[in-house]
Amino acid sequence: MEENMYSIELLHQGKYESWDFKDEKTRDEMFEKVKKEFADRRIDEKNEDVDDSKIVQLSATNLKIKDDGVSQTVPYEWYRSSAFNDILVSLNHRYEDLE
Repeated sequence: MEENMYSIELLHQGKYESWDFKDEKTRDEMFEKVKKEFADRRIDEKNEDVDDSKIVQLSATNLKIKDDGVSQTVPYEWYRSSAFNDILVSLNHRYEDLE
């Protein structure tokens, strides 16, 4: 048996929000819209030594649960920390429109 889970996750200073989607296409469309909306606040250089308090991480998770194990793909983008509330409001609004 194989089960697929598709979600968008938003992480910032220990705060975690997630939204689940029925399919990959719907999730990818929303992920791309949000990326485009906040492109001007994106951090292009992903440095491993970055101070977590200065970034927001937006990710699109594919979790595939199979009989023989789990595989996960997580593309992500970083944004300036000041964008957290704006991204959160945008995601909540867009997600409500899907329902």
